[in-house]
Amino acid sequence: MEGIELIIQTRAFPSHGRARVHESVLPFLGVKEGEAIEVYNIPLSEDEKPKQVIVSIYADAMVEKGVIRISPEDIAKLAAAEGDTVNVQRKVPITEVISKKVGRTGKAVQEGAGHVGESIEKGAKEVSAKIMPGKEKDEPEPGPEE
Repeated sequence: MEGIELIIQTRAFPSHGRARVHESVLPFLGVKEGEAIEVYNIPLSEDEKPKQVIVSIYADAMVEKGVIRISPEDIAKLAAAEGDTVNVQRKVPITEVISKKVGRTGKAVQEGAGHVGESIEKGAKEVSAKIMPGKEKDEPEPGPEE
């Protein structure tokens, strides 16, 4: 899991769906104020699935480095407690996900079409050699007799 690990603190002024972090965290995550982040409670056992909450992030110089302040409701959704360590990462917008996948698909189609073209050209040369044995590759086709 990418992102950074931060320690949970309960917000002084609870506000469900919002998180406050030290201002140095925003550039590290590659987000701007108000953008969405994903907060994961890292399970102790590999059998457990990580719990996640999506919140808007805001910079606050008064928050200690290494800490994320979130509401009691969001802490409960994470099945976590104050002082627990969570993983925080940028939430990739769906438009960015789709754009990347479309780009990869377009490239794959282009490469596949190139391979098909090469196969057709090779097959046409092989058939031509069988139909007209001995004919040179670059020899022009005979035109209509005049």
